Amino acid sequence: MIRSLYPTDLISLRFFSPRVFLNEAITRDRLGRASLLAPQSLLEHWFPLPRRRYTWVWPDRGRILGLVSAKACSGAAAWQIDNLRVGDEERCFALLDKVSAFAVEQGVKKLFLRLPSESPLMEVAMRCSFSTYSTDYLYRYIGQGAPRVGESPYLLRPKSSDDDYRLFELYSAAVPALVRTAEGMTFEEWQESRDRVSWPQRHREYVWEKEGRLMAWLRISAAGGVGCFEVMFHPLEQEGLERLVNSALVSLNGKSSLFGIVSGFQGQLRNLLPRLEFEEVAQFHALVKGLAIRVWEPSFMPAQV
Repeated sequence: MIRSLYPTDLISLRFFSPRVFLNEAITRDRLGRASLLAPQSLLEHWFPLPRRRYTWVWPDRGRILGLVSAKACSGAAAWQIDNLRVGDEERCFALLDKVSAFAVEQGVKKLFLRLPSESPLMEVAMRCSFSTYSTDYLYRYIGQGAPRVGESPYLLRPKSSDDDYRLFELYSAAVPALVRTAEGMTFEEWQESRDRVSWPQRHREYVWEKEGRLMAWLRISAAGGVGCFEVMFHPLEQEGLERLVNSALVSLNGKSSLFGIVSGFQGQLRNLLPRLEFEEVAQFHALVKGLAIRVWEPSFMPAQV
């Protein structure tokens, strides 16, 4: 009954009832719920891109009763589900099971899913062997204008590819073990599981360096009139955190809406943002499912004479 998405299904997708079939999956590179009718999604489906997406639907007499779509993260060994539209819990379980089985066949090691904290599909995802490893919070800037950035002992500069391993060292120091177990304990796992920024979104990454060490990382992304930032900061260097946030606001000055994404373990940042005129507007849970990898073993076969 579950099958891959056909081009003829695009008409049915356009007439999904938004009251019944909301997309429950959230990704960090999109603040809203993604649409499979967006230009990038259509390109990923119908053109031979190196990291295309895979989508399955539950059809019924010309209607679509459920849909799940997944795409690769920065590496092929980690996928994220960015579209999950279903009104029935059992269909949701079947769709999640379908994408999990297919991912195993493709050699995928981890499958990520983010759901709003109030999502009715949380329990279904847990039944399908997903486990929660972090909670993320979305903050909106309600202040007027961008603050000035004072002098800092740090050198804020654009990130380069030569910074990758030192950024992993910062990640290892700033992120708790539970999250690193899910997203990557080794450099290769971490690289594979990092979010891939979606077109047409533009993003820039910066690092703060002090005495040859990376002490902070800042990612700024923008699409249309919406800007968003994320930070990662060494736990021993908290006094520069406010300057880091102000740097993000200055870079995004002129956008009509400004947001910050904060992980649950970043308590200092969560305490700071309300003082800098931010308000919490949403929270969502990050889930991961470890997938069994098929291993080929040698076996005996009849000798030919």
